[in-house]
Amino acid sequence: MLATPDLAFKRQILALDAGDLARCYQCGTCSVVCPLSTPDNPFPRKEMIWVQWGLRERALASASIWLCHQCATCTAYCPRDAKPANVMAALRDASRAHYAVPAFMGRALADPRYLPLLFAVPALIFLALLGWLGRLGRLPEGRVVFSKFIPILYVEAIMTAFVALAVLGAVAGGVRYWQAMRRASGHNELHPSAALGRTILTILRHRRFAECKSQAPGTRATHKDHLHRTHLAVFWGFLGLVTTTTAVGIGIYAFGYLTPWPLWHPVKILGNVSGFAIVTAVAVFAWRRIADGRRAGKSTYTDWLFLAVLLLTVLTGLLCETLRLADFPRIAYPMYVVHLIFIFFLLVYLPYSKLAHLVYRTTAMLHATRVAPRASTK
Repeated sequence: MLATPDLAFKRQILALDAGDLARCYQCGTCSVVCPLSTPDNPFPRKEMIWVQWGLRERALASASIWLCHQCATCTAYCPRDAKPANVMAALRDASRAHYAVPAFMGRALADPRYLPLLFAVPALIFLALLGWLGRLGRLPEGRVVFSKFIPILYVEAIMTAFVALAVLGAVAGGVRYWQAMRRASGHNELHPSAALGRTILTILRHRRFAECKSQAPGTRATHKDHLHRTHLAVFWGFLGLVTTTTAVGIGIYAFGYLTPWPLWHPVKILGNVSGFAIVTAVAVFAWRRIADGRRAGKSTYTDWLFLAVLLLTVLTGLLCETLRLADFPRIAYPMYVVHLIFIFFLLVYLPYSKLAHLVYRTTAMLHATRVAPRASTK
């Protein structure tokens, strides 16, 4: 094999807080202690050497970088403190930018210089809408009702149009990653329908996270004991908020049940409980990153951006509800616009942010479920 090292790729991974690659001497400890690594797919050892050699395409085409659940067991037991968990996390960051469609969006979400522009886009859209509606200098009279300020139909039209573009970008990125894995894989594919069902069931159960702890090789501290519970809270909280939004839409357009809905309504309760679950989980994530410092793994700009946007999206939503109930229109209506801007940021930029793991991890899991070693088919 003729290897052509990509030194720019190595520098990119190092810049993402990957640690000192020279420390790794390929002892294989990381793959042995990993609860999810298998004899047919020993990671993160092979990813470590691919990055050391600067093999960009090979490393970024690996399904393992997304099958890894970042439990940091490998780092805890590494005899050279080469931080293989950091390398895997850095590869996920690089993967999002590498497969992003369009490519400039991947770069924009990874570079703090573009943050003002990313927020300016939704801000200008909603300010233009308010100007067109004649609401920039005049608030609705009476009690606070957000649909009187910006009709729900306009909000949904804007969100639907831009989220549709985001979905196209997510699908394109997922397809590019899938094709890269197929080119790099020496496997034969199994029937896709069975693979899809098994993948969805695995995601809903979240059992792989639990295996990282239940199948740990020893008692060394990984500083990731909170990961399973907090990730579950964010996962089900996010699904709860999506369900709430969908139910509200059905209630309005199918049954004419206009907002605002009372606090005791089951859908309202689901939304509030889901919001508080996410706030609690994000607070734990942030605190553990601060309290454990570098022992908890890498913390880069994209990590903190995701936590901040997710937290502020939920907090502004809860503030909107509180200000509406308190009937403070001068604060409630501007806060509603801020909330819409954060929702736009979270959903429209999803394929290029930390939430892109919804696309790439699912794709990697589907690929891993659909393939089997060639020897097993002989």
